[in-house]
Amino acid sequence: MKEKNKIIRKIQTFYLLTLVLGALIIAPTHIFPQPYFMYARFPHYLEMMGPFLGISWPDTFEIYHRVLYVLATIISLNGLGIVFSPKLKKITIFSSILGMIAFSLMILFFFFKFITVNAANAMVLGVYSIILLTMEVLIYKAVRQKEAKHVKS
Repeated sequence: MKEKNKIIRKIQTFYLLTLVLGALIIAPTHIFPQPYFMYARFPHYLEMMGPFLGISWPDTFEIYHRVLYVLATIISLNGLGIVFSPKLKKITIFSSILGMIAFSLMILFFFFKFITVNAANAMVLGVYSIILLTMEVLIYKAVRQKEAKHVKS
């Protein structure tokens, strides 16, 4: 029992540090004007990117905002899931799977498409996406492991 609580505590800490890192990457772009913190000004470079899969600006900007809403929902559900574990394990497992899919696609986008638009921006956001994917995998494994231990008991 104590071992699984330790795992959840570690994941909660990692989750919190991941969110703080995200805030440290993104917040300065909303506080300081251009040209400061250009490494994280994704919408600026999204406009410069040109059409992607036949979709051009400003439609890509609309999709960007909708993806942010989905990601915020996934991350929020994961946060609730690890705080109120094991009560929300099915929701947490589902949101982790969606998160793994979403962050995998983001990694592919940043490292294979967006890197040609702005390498620094693609690297920062791509590495952050890898961290988020790692968080999703750890949450999924911890909740599944906890679920398996409950079944064995």
